[in-house]
Amino acid sequence: MSACKSYPPLPLDSGASYSLTSDSPRILEQAQPQLSMEQKLDWAVGKSFANQAWVSAPASTRARDGLGPLFNANSCVACHQHNGQGQLPEHGPGLILRIATSGANHNAYGEQLQDHALLGSQAEGQIGWRDIASPGLASSHQANLSHRQYFIEQARYGDTNSMAFSARLAPALIGMGLLDRISDELLIKRSDPEDRDRNGISGRAALRWDEQQQKLRPGRFGWKASQASLKQQVALAFSQDLGIRSTIYSAPNCPPSVPSCDHEFALSQNPEPEISAKLLNAVTHYIANLAVPSIQNTPDLQAGYQLFIKLGCANCHIPATEINTAAVGLQASLTSVTMQKETIYPFSDLLLHDMGPGLADSAATDNTPAAEWRTAPLWGLGMRSRDDTQTRLLHDGRANSIKEAIHWHGGEAEGSLQNYQQLDSHSQTTLLNFLKAL
Repeated sequence: MSACKSYPPLPLDSGASYSLTSDSPRILEQAQPQLSMEQKLDWAVGKSFANQAWVSAPASTRARDGLGPLFNANSCVACHQHNGQGQLPEHGPGLILRIATSGANHNAYGEQLQDHALLGSQAEGQIGWRDIASPGLASSHQANLSHRQYFIEQARYGDTNSMAFSARLAPALIGMGLLDRISDELLIKRSDPEDRDRNGISGRAALRWDEQQQKLRPGRFGWKASQASLKQQVALAFSQDLGIRSTIYSAPNCPPSVPSCDHEFALSQNPEPEISAKLLNAVTHYIANLAVPSIQNTPDLQAGYQLFIKLGCANCHIPATEINTAAVGLQASLTSVTMQKETIYPFSDLLLHDMGPGLADSAATDNTPAAEWRTAPLWGLGMRSRDDTQTRLLHDGRANSIKEAIHWHGGEAEGSLQNYQQLDSHSQTTLLNFLKAL
């Protein structure tokens, strides 16, 4: 193993002032502890509109209508149950198919398959899959690895054999408000696409268009780092997952060539969005101010942390990041509050890395090469992998354990994987126990 910088002991408050210590299984639904009473009221409004189901328009509940006509879910928590990650399709919503920007029928489907529709409309299709063994990976990584190849069943617009798909599991909503406060300058400084330091890691910042600031900024949300701000990520989910127009995404999520979408295009000529700017801010405020569970102080924690660094895992899963943070109410401006520097521990550089052929999609999606993925933050990993029967890790949920997720790492992470494989069983267990404590 190559020499690595030494890190001080890992603190338990990974979310800094947003951290909360609790054994409650509903901890991901708690507000961060620094909110004022007024901000908690704003937060509760956002929670209501994130949790309750949206309905089709027109309806008596005007603030909550506008669903569809094509959609994947009728609420945020349908995919992010209890603010956790999504389900595999046989168990419920929470996994969607992104569509590569090529293929004969791409324009009919858009960027994402919508597998639900309002009464009177027809869904674009259903998610199907077949299991694919990966004998080459299993041989080199000493693990029995397999994954799913996803496709469209009951396709509405004919043959989809020429199209390529990428399955994306809805992530847990942990810490998104803190990631939103990482400076653009820091992400650009971390970027090293030419591997100038010759450490085998060539992460790059994904420059994405920010509709609010009208400029390119480093992406930080989504499996491909496709969104630069939390508000825009929330607006995109309303658009593509629920079919709800906002001030940021005002066009209907419905192909113009589909007759049942004519009504949606007529509505799009009306400048009034289906979710108001105020309610979009409320939902964003709710997600931004969710508490971050503290790290468990287990006997293996610090030893496993040092192993994590020595293996080279921290080259991409950077433990500590400094941010400017403040809890901001819906009516407050950033200039009216006192900003303070804090150190959070998301264990991610938020950059795109080539993860090798094993994790590569069949085609590029989201204007990103097939093998490149944003470094997934690791905070909350223990909660996501506590139940062996419910563990779904990596972008498509293919890994049923932390150990299996490690074995899928390739490309820029190949060296770290080899270092892990060279550990004795006791050291491997120490590392895994550390990851389960996050």
